[in-house]
Amino acid sequence: MLSCKDVADRASALFDGELSTWDALQIRLHLAMCKGCGRFIEQMRLTDRLTAEVADQGEPLQHEAEDGRFAEILSTLRKEEPRR
Repeated sequence: MLSCKDVADRASALFDGELSTWDALQIRLHLAMCKGCGRFIEQMRLTDRLTAEVADQGEPLQHEAEDGRFAEILSTLRKEEPRR
């Protein structure tokens, strides 16, 4: 069984589809039993998605628009926040 450190070390490879079927299965088994790692993976996925959204905009945030964009990101995070 993988340790939590193993899952954290391999999380990016999991997202990028770089793991073998066996390695991905071992991570999924660990995630099924470890709520902490499950939350960690959810947070990484959300961060990845938000980063991609900002990158897709193709322009840097301007000072005047930062407050509005910051509020939008916070709103998205609150919607995506895992229920406890």
